[in-house]
Amino acid sequence: MAGNRRFTWITILPAILLSLCASPVAPAEDDNSPLVVEGLRLINGTQIFCKSIGTGIPLVILHGGPGLDHSYFLPQMEKLADTYELIFFDQRGCGKSSIRVDTAAMTLDALVEDIDRVRDAYNLNTMNLMGHSWGGLLAMYYAIKHGDRLNSLILVNSTPPTSALRSASFDIIGQRTSREDSIAQASLVQTPGFKRRDPATMQRYFRLLFRGTFRNRVMADELTLTFGPDYGARSKLLQYLAKDPQLQTYNLLSRLETIACPVLIIGSDFDPAPPESNELIHNHIGGSRYVVMKNCGHFPFIEAPGQFFPLVRDFLEKSR
Repeated sequence: MAGNRRFTWITILPAILLSLCASPVAPAEDDNSPLVVEGLRLINGTQIFCKSIGTGIPLVILHGGPGLDHSYFLPQMEKLADTYELIFFDQRGCGKSSIRVDTAAMTLDALVEDIDRVRDAYNLNTMNLMGHSWGGLLAMYYAIKHGDRLNSLILVNSTPPTSALRSASFDIIGQRTSREDSIAQASLVQTPGFKRRDPATMQRYFRLLFRGTFRNRVMADELTLTFGPDYGARSKLLQYLAKDPQLQTYNLLSRLETIACPVLIIGSDFDPAPPESNELIHNHIGGSRYVVMKNCGHFPFIEAPGQFFPLVRDFLEKSR
């Protein structure tokens, strides 16, 4: 029962259903903003929202959750758009992607296949892939299955490579929730807005939840959290993913040894994942580089951009 609760908080994360733009959004002549192209694409049997920002070497970026969407990377991650074409997509059933998904297709295997179909949709023979949090776990599964299609792999504060360590990280998050935040969360749960999954109420609730993942708790306010009116329906859809046996119990360590592309593992000294999680990933991927960012939590592109972005740029440049 406790294990189910641990997975529930992270599977009922926000989702967005907004109007979509299927054509390029060009910057004004006097604007230095990067080129943005966004819209729905038919990917692996469902409509997936894809968004590219900037021009240059492609970098596909996987968001966390399950149940978040690409928007929490922005605007911070746009710092890379001067050199790279950043390719984001909302995982099936999430964000601006279609909610019309066969519940039988809410599986880990389907999500991994979606990544490969996105690669193909952007005509990439091989790709640079970055995964953050839950996206890091997906990226590891992808690298195990399709390692020959990767030019490089970046794991940023990844979900641990074993289900036991993942459970330990959820425990750490619970321990770091302050008494004040716990009381505020409990109060919100009793409100009519929470019961009807009002977007503004859910934003406040999850911002309180994420404070414990930041070294500087105040910086949680800089995390982009957007909720749509269909949040409740998307949450129910994601419960089918939570039932996938591959997520309930897993251990990737021996399989990580098959990954041969250049790999950068980024951890933080205040990340909820136990330190041995990244160390084990590093030890099982030959030739990988592991960097621990100081005075930083789960979202280094927000808390420590001065460390994070030069590190990513240096790795990608050396992996060309």
